[in-house]
Amino acid sequence: MSGWQLSGDAPIAYDRFAVKVMEPWTDDLIRSAGCRDGDRVLDVACGTGLVSGRISLVTGKFCSITGIDVNEGMLSVARRNPQIEWHQGSATELPFADGSFDVVVCQQGLQYFPDRAAAMRHMARVLAPGGRIALNVWGALDRQPFYVALVDGIVEFLGEEAAKSAFALPFSLNTAAELRMLASDVGLERISIRFEHRTMRYPAPAKMVTGFMVATPIASQFQALSVDRQRAFADYVADRLAGYVDDAGLAAPMENHFLIAVKP
Repeated sequence: MSGWQLSGDAPIAYDRFAVKVMEPWTDDLIRSAGCRDGDRVLDVACGTGLVSGRISLVTGKFCSITGIDVNEGMLSVARRNPQIEWHQGSATELPFADGSFDVVVCQQGLQYFPDRAAAMRHMARVLAPGGRIALNVWGALDRQPFYVALVDGIVEFLGEEAAKSAFALPFSLNTAAELRMLASDVGLERISIRFEHRTMRYPAPAKMVTGFMVATPIASQFQALSVDRQRAFADYVADRLAGYVDDAGLAAPMENHFLIAVKP
């Protein structure tokens, strides 16, 4: 598996539910990139376009924005925004000339790429001198209670192989040393890494669990369960999240690692 590969109706569910997990981090990532008027911005592993679609709103700057993702299903949702140039392609073979962009952003993508070093090399290659890269990846699984509970539920209802196929990669790039090495090895400078914590919220925990599962690479396995089993799955996970529920619903802490660097 080389990424969070989705098909059928899963990209639509992703845009509705999985994006809720990303939202607390998105604007932070965009601000970290330091976009300026006239910047050419590339959003790598753009998915359904969450980051790309918020760049102008968050920065108040006039930028030329391009998004690229390997997954055509995700792009079919992203293309609803016609003001952004969308491309299908791999992060390990970016189809752009050297120095084509002033900013590269990548939200929750690097850990999925089959060759992380090649992806970093290409992201650095397409940056103009003085260009900035801003990316983030999840911290370790044991620091993400929503996902810990979700994995428990998958193991219980679908088996360990299903859990491994869906969640072996999302939390696999979780140390500052690994991130720093990937950036320094491709010649990036002024490397800054920071760990941040936010709260992922959703008013109905069980509904969030069901919706999120439909937005995973194992959606078909989940949907093959009977309606009663799907409901039992959601309740099982929600019970494990009971300690993270306040009067407004689910309030689960999450840890994200940011890397910011500059091309000399």
